[in-house]
Amino acid sequence: MDQRQRGPGVFTSHHVTLKKYSGFSLLEVLIASLVFSFGLGGFASLLLASMASATEARLEGAATLAAASLSEQLRMNPSALQHYMDPPAFVSAICDGRTECTPGQQADYDYKLWQTELADRIRNARGLVCRDGTPRDGGDGHAQCDGSGPLVIKIFWPGLRTGADNRVQQHRYVVEVT
Repeated sequence: MDQRQRGPGVFTSHHVTLKKYSGFSLLEVLIASLVFSFGLGGFASLLLASMASATEARLEGAATLAAASLSEQLRMNPSALQHYMDPPAFVSAICDGRTECTPGQQADYDYKLWQTELADRIRNARGLVCRDGTPRDGGDGHAQCDGSGPLVIKIFWPGLRTGADNRVQQHRYVVEVT
């Protein structure tokens, strides 16, 4: 076989060119794998953050719809406003269109049904109607309704565990009923 040296470390033989040090070294493969794994880790982190944000947006949307629904019920039955603000523990009549109900009974039934639907849409959510001069305060344990000011609907629900102390983040949605 006729092999001639053409330059440092390159040998040719019948149209085939071979280099003395061809291919990737193990170190290059390890560095490329490390860079790829960092990129994949960043992508996974971004995906998790995106999923958490989508969940929060869905819950915020559900709270918005629930508050709008109750706001319409309040506008349709204004004579029973006190029943929405201080609902009874038990509903005295099922007011589903087949039974004649007083405005107060209708308000009690509507509010209890609204609470049930709210809990179905947002796990562990709680909503209330009150008058509050500073509506953007309060939390699930204490709504801080001061009895003055505009009529508001407040909805509270627990969010994801956040921070180093692993505390549950509380969410609040408040709408003023006009």
